[in-house]
Order: sequence, then structure tokens, then C-alpha cells
Amino acid sequence: MQLVGIVGSGSTTTYAPVIIWDRVEHLAKEEQLVVVHDEKRGIRYLGVLRSARRYEPFLSTYRRTSYVDNPSLADMGTLPHTSAYAALIGVVSRDSLSEVQLPPNPGSKVYVVEGVEDVGIDLGEGLVIGKHKYSSVEVPLSPKWLPYHLAVVGATGTGKSRLVKALIDEVLSKTDYSVIVFDHTGLDYVRYYPSRVVEASRVVLDVSLIADLMLERSGLNPNTYDQYFITSVLYYIYKNLPDEARRVFAGDGEERKGGLGLGKSSLNLQEFLSKLDRVDYGALLEVLAEVGLEWDKKSFKEVLGEVARRFARGRESVIVRLGVSVDVKLGGGFFKSLSGRDVLPAAIVDEALEDKLAVVDLSTEELTTRRYVVASVISELWKRIELSHKPVNTVVVIDEAHNYACRFCGEAKSAIGRVAREGRKWGLGAVLVTQRIIDLDPDIRGNINTWFFSKLQTPSDFSELSGYMNLAGISEQSLAILGSREFYVAGLMNPLKIPVLLKVREVEDAG
Repeated sequence: MQLVGIVGSGSTTTYAPVIIWDRVEHLAKEEQLVVVHDEKRGIRYLGVLRSARRYEPFLSTYRRTSYVDNPSLADMGTLPHTSAYAALIGVVSRDSLSEVQLPPNPGSKVYVVEGVEDVGIDLGEGLVIGKHKYSSVEVPLSPKWLPYHLAVVGATGTGKSRLVKALIDEVLSKTDYSVIVFDHTGLDYVRYYPSRVVEASRVVLDVSLIADLMLERSGLNPNTYDQYFITSVLYYIYKNLPDEARRVFAGDGEERKGGLGLGKSSLNLQEFLSKLDRVDYGALLEVLAEVGLEWDKKSFKEVLGEVARRFARGRESVIVRLGVSVDVKLGGGFFKSLSGRDVLPAAIVDEALEDKLAVVDLSTEELTTRRYVVASVISELWKRIELSHKPVNTVVVIDEAHNYACRFCGEAKSAIGRVAREGRKWGLGAVLVTQRIIDLDPDIRGNINTWFFSKLQTPSDFSELSGYMNLAGISEQSLAILGSREFYVAGLMNPLKIPVLLKVREVEDAG
């Protein structure tokens, strides 16, 4: 350890003012770990240097001296010095940290930590994603707090995905937790785990979502046109399923009698409509996954026209608007995107639980579909919990989480909100990765218990963050100068109790 100064007057159980020895001030960097040795009491404190400032007693902005009227006197000599304060983490007691109960005595010597051997404490085992920036001390993060939820916040280019990649690798290698990653852009995690990727474009969509997507793209009034689209979607599916697959449209006992559509001929629209209350929609999703149904614009337009003539009752404008919406607003590309879907959300959960990792590439889908996929996979996790009444020990990583956990993010927000509120009991944790804290729903933010934060997008994000935790003197300005892969960690997983600055280790792409 290197002696860098002494404690000045006015220390408390949380802060100790430090007067820096001028000859070694280059060692007393902000965020440097320090040991404060109170020899009179025989107490050693561990702390972090913050708020370093340069002072000169005769050049105080609050006091008039001869320098005010004679600036040239400054050339004859001044007495500048640097001071800072140590945010106290704890008392070094044997090989552990205990609570600070007495302020350090003025005059106590302050040493910078230059290596793990200088600290003299055992921080235990845990997830190591990097080291303290200056001392190279590893800060193991306690995995028992994984189901208490984490957030990784920082502006573009700060290295959020590399931090999360390091965290995922540690979780997979050191815990029994599985991980499901939702990659919003398809650029961040797909490249790290290419063999574990499931394309969202293969996930089976339920009939109500398909109808909603059509309405959204068409721009038609949902109150008027919802019945046309959702009925047409169902009738199209029915007409294009193999005969043996139409069993899901049969009611109780009808399948045994060769009921709804199980014969060689299909029901006409009127007959089909009379049977809609008997559809097993859960079984329908399973059948769609087995079949990998193909969608065709021309065929769907014919079905939609048939349904429109049945419901519109002579209102030709309705039929025309629906035709225009299919040809112009939807187009062949939309129907191609619906085709060949053969993966159920339950299969993604199965893969994660069996192989410990699944990465869902959301990048090819519209935001509405992306939110559906996130919500449906999380819903499957809850189904497992409700059936077994046992923890699932799974972490859900949501990239660009402000698109899914915002106040107006619909079913995705509801699904993430339930994880945030209830997940800790069932070993279900969330890792939310975002550029802006303020865009996350307040109820979800309030249930996050570990934060990793770097350079932030806006001042409002810093204000929001400071409202959730004691930042122990970290300023917005200190965040603004952080480099790539430099993050503060704060909250339950941090064994040092107050926010400390980590340099996240380098990670490599697969292969």
C-alpha cells in the first residue's frame, strides 16, 4: 500500500475528509479504493476516494486577501493542496467487513489499495464480471440475489451487451440457473451464442395477434373491422389445415363422430361460424406448429371477401376497403412473414431448461410481435411454476427493455411486471438492459434490487437513479467521463455495500 494522505477534521461514520500528500497526489484518483488506518483505536476502514478538489487557502472565493488587488502576488508563491473524501464501506475485521460504528480519528493515515493483498478481506465466492477499475480487486457478485432482478443502464457505446455477456457466462458456469435472452436488435447476443438462437420469425402466433397485426397495418378502425379480420384468419386457417388437423375445431364428442370438418369436405362459412364457440385455441397453436401453415395473399383475400360479403350486408365500401388493405397495406411480404412458423413458446422454455440457454432473435419482427413473443415465453415459465409449485431457477434477459417494460407496452409490460413482483419466490429473475431508466414502468423499476450504471442519456435518468439508492457521492459529472466497459455496481449483489466502479472484462464472440 502507498501512503497518500491523512484524515482531516469532520469525519463521520459514512465519510472521512482526506488531505492528500502533495508528492503522491497522482495516486489518489477518484474511485480508488483506500484503507484508512486509525492507529489510536486500532481500526482499519475500507473506503473509496471521491470528490477530489484542489484548494489554496489564500485564494478562497469567499475571502478577500491581498491577492485580490495584486494578482501578480500569485507568481511569488501559493500553498495549493488537494483534498477528497473517503466514502466508507466498512471496518476491516479479521478477513471480513463489518459496519462502521465510529468515525475515523483526524490524523489517521490513508493508503491506496494497489492489489487484493492490501485489502485483507475475503469477499467470498460469486459472479466475477470484472475488477475494480484501479486496484484490480475482483468484486464477486452474490448469485443468491439473481431473482431479485437487475438493471444495466447506459448510453449507446458504454458496453452494456459485453457486461451482460460476462454476466450470462458467469451464471451458466457457476450456478444452476438457466438463461433466456431476448435480443432486440439481433446484433448483441446472437453473435455470442449462434448455436443457441431461436428466430422469433418461427414462433407461432395466436389468431388474435395475427388479426391485430392486420388491423394495425391496414389503419382501419378496429371497432368496425376487427370482426372481419379475426373471423377471416380463423376461417383461412381452417380451410388450409389438413383434414386430420381440423380436430381442434371440433367440439366435445364431435371428433369421435367425424364432426367439424373431419370428413372429406369442408364446412361452408355459415356452418363454420356456428361452431366457433367449440374451438380449442390452445390445441390450435400446437397444430399450427406441427403443420407450419403457409399463408398466401390471394387465398386470404378470397376468404376475407367471403367473410365481408357475409357481414357487410351490401356495404360495398367495406368490401373495397378490405381488399385495398390486403393488396396495398399488407402485401405479399406480410403473408410470407406469417408462413412456416413451427416453434411454440413452450419449446423455447424447454430448450432453456434443458440446455441452460436460449437466445431469441427478435430483430425480424414488428414491435407488436416482439412484445407478444416476450410475453408468451414468460407466460410459459409461469405455467411451469403453477404446475409444479417449484422454483424454475431461470433468468430472463431483455435487451432494449424500454420497448417491453414501459408503461404502455401492453402484455409484455404485464408479464415483466409479474416477474418483478413475484419472481423472487420462484427463482425467476429479470435482467433489464436499457439506455433510459425513465422509460421503464415505475412499478418495475421499484422492484429492481441491483443496478449497473455507466454514462447516462439524460439528467433525468441520473435523478431517477438517485431516487432509488444512495449513490454515496457519485456525481453526474463523474459518470459523464466513464469509458467503455466502466460501470458502477450498486445494490444487493454488491458485497461492498456502496456503489463501486468496475472495469468489465473483455468478452469474445463465439468461434
